[in-house]
Amino acid sequence: MTGGETLPSRLMPDILQRLADVSPLMVLDVGFAVHETVEHFGNRRCKLHFCGLPDALKSPPTLPVPAARTGKIVDEAARQESLLDAWRERFRAVLNFPADTQFDLCLFWDAFNYMDDLALKAFFEVLHPHIRKETLGHGLIQLKEDQQVTNREYGIQAQDQLVMRLGYHSELAVHPRPQARVASMLKGFAVSHGVLRRDGLLEVSLKTESIF
Repeated sequence: MTGGETLPSRLMPDILQRLADVSPLMVLDVGFAVHETVEHFGNRRCKLHFCGLPDALKSPPTLPVPAARTGKIVDEAARQESLLDAWRERFRAVLNFPADTQFDLCLFWDAFNYMDDLALKAFFEVLHPHIRKETLGHGLIQLKEDQQVTNREYGIQAQDQLVMRLGYHSELAVHPRPQARVASMLKGFAVSHGVLRRDGLLEVSLKTESIF
């Protein structure tokens, strides 16, 4: 991965400043190992975890459709819960950290936008044991349909700058949603600040909820 476009960030400086004295710093990046991010944190005691979440979203779990073929009444609530369980199992395999692992910073980038409501809810349920009262997060929410802001990979270029490149997950479905709807499914997190970017993405900083 070479080149890339540099984008300003109004929220990342505050996030990084608030974590400046944390040592060692535990960071979860749900994307891939972008070398700028590795270099940025390379001058301090830090442990970076990259989980490559887009790979886990390429083939969503499915359930058999019992409908009219069996003549049985479909319990849609039960089907949704079964699908939620399937997503939980998928994300447990992705977030396979030691039980005592807790992150100080979670870089979600635009991953929210590639998960439907069930997947997003399941992901944050599985992540929840690995955050603590002081954990901070950063993400980019797509509010409306716009293919120009999809299939991107992000990293940290500097305190106030992100690097963005064309990604490798163009086949993923995109789920634009209002901020409030996304925020309602981020178990353990609440939106601290939000800034609407020129490209139409909403940049958000996250903090853990007051009732943890």
